[in-house]
Amino acid sequence: MEENKREHVRVGWQRNTLEDYTVQQARASQTKNPFMTIQPAFKEIVGFAKESDWPGLTLLHEKSYAFAHEAGVYDDATKSVYFTANWQSSRDPLKIHSVHTETLKLTEQNFDKVINANGACMLGHAILFCAQGDMEHNGGLVLVVPSTGEQVVLLDHFHGKPFNSLNDVVIEHPTGCIWFTDPDYAYAQGFRPRPQLPNHVYRYDLTTQACSVVEADLKKPNGLCFSHDYKHMYITDTGAIAAHEKPGEVYYDETGPSTIYKYDVINGTLHNKRTFAYIANGVPDGIKCDTKGNVYTGCGDGIQVFEPERGTLIGKILVPGGVANFNFARGRIWIYNETKLWVADVAARGCLEQIECSSS
Repeated sequence: MEENKREHVRVGWQRNTLEDYTVQQARASQTKNPFMTIQPAFKEIVGFAKESDWPGLTLLHEKSYAFAHEAGVYDDATKSVYFTANWQSSRDPLKIHSVHTETLKLTEQNFDKVINANGACMLGHAILFCAQGDMEHNGGLVLVVPSTGEQVVLLDHFHGKPFNSLNDVVIEHPTGCIWFTDPDYAYAQGFRPRPQLPNHVYRYDLTTQACSVVEADLKKPNGLCFSHDYKHMYITDTGAIAAHEKPGEVYYDETGPSTIYKYDVINGTLHNKRTFAYIANGVPDGIKCDTKGNVYTGCGDGIQVFEPERGTLIGKILVPGGVANFNFARGRIWIYNETKLWVADVAARGCLEQIECSSS
């Protein structure tokens, strides 16, 4: 029974609904060139004048289970990237791993207060994890200092009601406020109780300790990021990954939301919501911006890249099996492909890279 649930859940994030590029074609080109140019601007992201000089993907680590799924955050003190696994079963809670960016050594971490970790970001010199919780423990925001092992729970309820299962988190650096998404995927996957709150996007002010709902109209708010100038926010709605009434059964609904929305950020609130892009290949999960404003998202065929003004697709980094999340660090994109951890060497730099990689 657990095996059936596990496979059913995992299919949702890895499903490929490709029209112009099959999984077999992607595998065939993997050692040659995983970069697909759709608009000329994509070549600047890769950074090589000749496509024949473009690098491939480098496989760093592979395991028999989905150890590389979410988060992806660089901690300069330990020179390591930290990331989280996908849900397996109640007997095997979500694990956190780190990989040293120089030695490439993979290490399993033990942060006991981060129960079923998902997304993460840096907050000062600590990592702020989204803890989804379990049947006995609320989810919430947990600060971890990897170099010392210190752990602090910042927030684990909204006015007395438990969060559903925190998914992704970012910092609004000009104000220091925390923004995070809280869909009900943990209930859908069978490891959290029935939700007591709608699927919201929240803003938490560390100074006043005020937590407020900033978006309440998305079916499954998932990834989120600020533009490079903090004037806009991008939020993904992965409502196409839907759930049956019975917990533990998740399926792919091709008519459900698989959309990136763009907002104006004004005084800590979201305005002028508009559709930025629709993803036809799986769903848009993790989302990041580079220093020039280009928008990257992990989806069913890899990482798709869009220019920021009109949401035009300019290129793809093709990864068989799809990508849930990724991050920029040390001049590379670290790619979380469930059972595999890849890196891609590119010219583009993430807009958070200059903040996180302080000694780069």
